[in-house]
Amino acid sequence: MIHKILSLFALLSVSFVSSQTIPKTENICFFQDAKSGKPITIVNDSLVYKGELKNPSRLKHTDYPGTLNDYRYYFKIKKQTFLVHIGCGPVLEYRNDSIVRIDNSFLHQNQYGSSPFTYKNQICLFGGYGLFTDKNIITRYDFTPNEWFLLNTSGENIPSSRSDNLYYFDEYGLYIFGGWNTKTMTTFKKDPCIWELNFNNLEWKCLGNYNENLLKIISKSAYNYYSFQTEKKLYIVRNDIIIEIDFQDNKINYFDNRNIILRTKPYFDSKNKSLVCLYNLSGARNLSLETISLDDLLKYPVKSEKLYYSPWQDYAVPILSIFLILILIFGIYKWINYKKRKCFIFNQTQKKLYYKTKIISNLDPLEEKIVVFLFQNNKTFIQLNQLNSFFEKESLDNFTNVIKKRDLVFASLFVKLNAYVMDGEKPLVLMQKNEVDKRIKEIKLNPLYFTLK
Repeated sequence: MIHKILSLFALLSVSFVSSQTIPKTENICFFQDAKSGKPITIVNDSLVYKGELKNPSRLKHTDYPGTLNDYRYYFKIKKQTFLVHIGCGPVLEYRNDSIVRIDNSFLHQNQYGSSPFTYKNQICLFGGYGLFTDKNIITRYDFTPNEWFLLNTSGENIPSSRSDNLYYFDEYGLYIFGGWNTKTMTTFKKDPCIWELNFNNLEWKCLGNYNENLLKIISKSAYNYYSFQTEKKLYIVRNDIIIEIDFQDNKINYFDNRNIILRTKPYFDSKNKSLVCLYNLSGARNLSLETISLDDLLKYPVKSEKLYYSPWQDYAVPILSIFLILILIFGIYKWINYKKRKCFIFNQTQKKLYYKTKIISNLDPLEEKIVVFLFQNNKTFIQLNQLNSFFEKESLDNFTNVIKKRDLVFASLFVKLNAYVMDGEKPLVLMQKNEVDKRIKEIKLNPLYFTLK
């Protein structure tokens, strides 16, 4: 009889133990303990699961506003774990099995959807929405007075107000882009910059406009992807694709997603290089932990692209095209004018002057002699009086008559040649005054129009 009672008690105990399932609820707080490195799952603000989802302990805690499901900003600072309310204000610390409120603040309700990061071991939040406005401020939590203060930044331009933007931070700075604005619905088109906040001088800088392909993937909805970061990169996970963003190398790598579906409450375990997810299952026991290595996530590469482009690069191709066309037009114009100007060719063998390919036959014998003489001395300026010898041989006139005849023949020659050149931009003959005696004129054929063959 005793054995039957013991057996029945044992069966009831087994049945009781096996029925101890995790309650089906939305009030779940999930994060990594900075001290132990284990995943912590807190259900209904009462049960704490450290590591595997079994053998929970009873949560001990001080008072705090709302439920732990509202404390979605997690920070690991010097082996301590902190939880911050999604509206900013209350700050909790996880200590073993306990939650302790440490702030002297109040529930701000002013930075929902902000970007949490750490700067000099301080808890910081960028942007967010609250009190009917979007923000582009940075609030920081000071552990000495246990209060929140503004973090003052500078820069010629600063990011526009937004919430739920993508972000990444390391020891050097904070990077943000995209997000949502209640007035414009999305900042992706209004503010296409990738912004960097340099932690050395707290100055904002627009690195450039981010890739349009990235815009197409993540601008449709704020809820069809989730993100996490490693020590060096930001990852965006959708059901169909995984995007790896490298801010330092200005690069995007795309991977097919064949290993993971969208889950809530993931975090990256930097020690094991794995993504730890709290997976919702159907049925009585509706939660499951799953660990996926980063290598398994990135097994199927698709392509790589630049992450951002300098703003001027958006117009670089059309501007460069227009510039090249203008250069081409200018080059053609110069070439046409060059060919046009190099129109008189003197054949040294025949001692004949050609206009392009046709011989000039309307010159008088004296005019032809002058042309030959000028071509023979075409490298330097010669004195105009040197032409007098051609006219002194023709007659024994006095000097004045020689000058008159010379000028008439000289003028007649270049009237005939000018008839071939219609542009009239430059003179066919260059003239200057002698450096020693300014009364003496010197002449030379203009090399723009004349060449030797």
